[in-house]
Amino acid sequence: MNNQFTKIALLPFSIVSAITVAIIPIGKPAIAQPKVAAVADGNMTEYQPASAPTLRRGSRSQAVKDVQLLLNQNKFYYGKMDGIYGPRMYSSVVSFQRSRNLPATGVVNSKTWEALIDLDKRKSPTRFAYLGKYSPSTAPMLKVGSRGQAVRDVQTYLKQQGFYVGQVDGIYGRATASAVKSFQQNRAKLTADGIVGSTTWQAMINDKEGPFTIN
Repeated sequence: MNNQFTKIALLPFSIVSAITVAIIPIGKPAIAQPKVAAVADGNMTEYQPASAPTLRRGSRSQAVKDVQLLLNQNKFYYGKMDGIYGPRMYSSVVSFQRSRNLPATGVVNSKTWEALIDLDKRKSPTRFAYLGKYSPSTAPMLKVGSRGQAVRDVQTYLKQQGFYVGQVDGIYGRATASAVKSFQQNRAKLTADGIVGSTTWQAMINDKEGPFTIN
């Protein structure tokens, strides 16, 4: 009798337990997000003075390179675009701070960020082209007669590197071909045919003297 009563008494509890287990969601394992390399392009729009990182000697980051690129575009910095805050970068920041009547500390703090962002809003002479978005194996072959954004990006890149002095118009004319030949011969050590094929694309994308990605 007692055993039967125990079984009957436990039955509702078992049903409730089963229902409870059934409605508890089973968590899905977290999916790791792929790491995306940050791109330094000298564009200050992603920064806010109050939240931007303080930069000083020894700093290494995308933010350092963004500042290097912007200062280079505005003729304050002439060192390597390597994302490393070294002595030359320090001197450039001091020069920039003095030009804006800021304390010449050589430290990029909120006030200096504010001045840098303001400088960027006033439009730099030529914004750096980022060619890392292209792949040598899939980028279009460019030659005289080609038109489009890829031509414009190459023209901008060559202009920044001192090979092209024409208009950035996305039209691959003789002046662009001449600039490509100069790059191929003097920088990339390639056959100077004036055509941007996979080998020339690779040379431009991997050019250590131009803007590149910081991993």
